Amino acid sequence: MKNNLLSGLLLSPVVFFILSCQTSKQLTYFKDISDTATLQKVASIKAPPLQLQSDDQVQISISSPSAEASSFFNLMAASPSISAGTSSTLSQNFINLYTVSNEGYIILPVLGDILAAGLTLEELRQRIVTHLKPYLTNPIVSTRLTNFKVTVLGEVSKPYTVPVNGEKINVLEAIGASGDMTVFGSRQKVRVIRKLADGNTEIAKLDFNSSKVFQSPYFNLRQNDVVYIQPNKNKSFLANNTTFWASVVLSVASIIAIVITRN
Repeated sequence: MKNNLLSGLLLSPVVFFILSCQTSKQLTYFKDISDTATLQKVASIKAPPLQLQSDDQVQISISSPSAEASSFFNLMAASPSISAGTSSTLSQNFINLYTVSNEGYIILPVLGDILAAGLTLEELRQRIVTHLKPYLTNPIVSTRLTNFKVTVLGEVSKPYTVPVNGEKINVLEAIGASGDMTVFGSRQKVRVIRKLADGNTEIAKLDFNSSKVFQSPYFNLRQNDVVYIQPNKNKSFLANNTTFWASVVLSVASIIAIVITRN
């Protein structure tokens, strides 16, 4: 019994040391960047504008010098409005929210079906302006994607679906919003899962030990992308050796108890 306790006590620091050395190497981002350089430029690619796809929700507002004429081209919802007296009246509020159909279209009042899938927000805006010119003088159109989100899963502090304001978010920003990778997250095996317009799915592997990741076409995320952080070997080792770790902890606790009682 004493030999088993002593073996457990002697072995545990060695194992912890090995694990800590491996983990410290794996925790580093961008190993190829100099630690001594004050400033270093890294090659990267510009984030392309998002292309609309089915199920995207787009807010479209249409205006012109004639507010009355413009109102016919905006979606309106009737809502009760309390007047100065006790009776309620109906007022009209613009909602202007359109969902891209499975076929890739949105339906605008008066204009009807407008192809949106595959277009950027700016391209959609210009297309709507072109359709409005026979009806409105100097039409003004604004477009905004309202349901842009990405999901981060796996070895992060807080798995999270990240809502995105605007049109840009990259993998680092998404991981940061999820509390960063845990010590068990593999920096070399970050997966980006992307649903394609044809129904297929792409899965890309990114290596955050290298600054070349900034050049990957998957570094900048698209709507509904999923980022998955794969666990490293340390997580597997701990998970597969729970009995061993339990015996080590019990052995250490027993020795401490013996020392305390003898003193």
